[in-house]
Amino acid sequence: MVSPRVIATDLDGTLLRFDGSLSPRTIDALSAAEAAGLRVVVVTARPPAATWMISDRLPCSAVVCANGAFTHLPDRADPVVRALDRDTSGTVVAKLLAAVPDLGFAVETGDGLVYEPAFEVSEWAAEAPWSTEVTGVEELLERATPVAKLLARAAETPLHDMRAEAQAAVGGLAEVTHSGGSRLLELSAPGVTKGNALADVCGSWGVTAEEVVYFGDMPNDLSALTWAGHGYAMANGHPDLFDPVLGLGVAPSHQEDGVARVVERILTEL
Repeated sequence: MVSPRVIATDLDGTLLRFDGSLSPRTIDALSAAEAAGLRVVVVTARPPAATWMISDRLPCSAVVCANGAFTHLPDRADPVVRALDRDTSGTVVAKLLAAVPDLGFAVETGDGLVYEPAFEVSEWAAEAPWSTEVTGVEELLERATPVAKLLARAAETPLHDMRAEAQAAVGGLAEVTHSGGSRLLELSAPGVTKGNALADVCGSWGVTAEEVVYFGDMPNDLSALTWAGHGYAMANGHPDLFDPVLGLGVAPSHQEDGVARVVERILTEL
């Protein structure tokens, strides 16, 4: 086994507990990894504004947000941004509505959430200062810049049905994935995935896939889990991650500090 040089991890359902907290054991394990010379990378579907409250408590060498749309490195003043262009966003929305008519849309820009009335938002999101409601899809696409992540939520269509329809309709115009949200799909620019963003970061450090450990719990983690030489699905993860063909390891659940337990074991083997 090649000794790992990078520990990369998703946040929700992976590093964080049900209540969104970081356990002392998790912080200690990742701090010990950094002290041993390993780099720690957070790779999350969250936008930057909802990530700093967690990543600032960890010894992060890089932070990847919005499924790869933003990459923050400590030696760069501005993030690397990989967004959908406006024309493509409009085409994608039109194709999605033709395939799944009960969709509503929102856009994560990095600085906030812009959403139209047909997009169901939680009460806390609607009241958040970074959330803006617009009159409809046309205004959404005019005002939301950049389109870091396009969100599509169905009123009634089940997630597995809308995902299949969306992938067939969109084709190569966008990446289609989800992270377990109710009837919610997440769309990014072509080639923008957690795996590709992590590969870019590690490549800039001269780190190979075999030297990377990745932890995740949802389908949007698959690209990173399968790219990394050592991918660990959380025991509480989505069923798709446990297909034997993927060959992933299994870490204890996030409620049991699964990431910390595996990292502790790795450090004893260095």
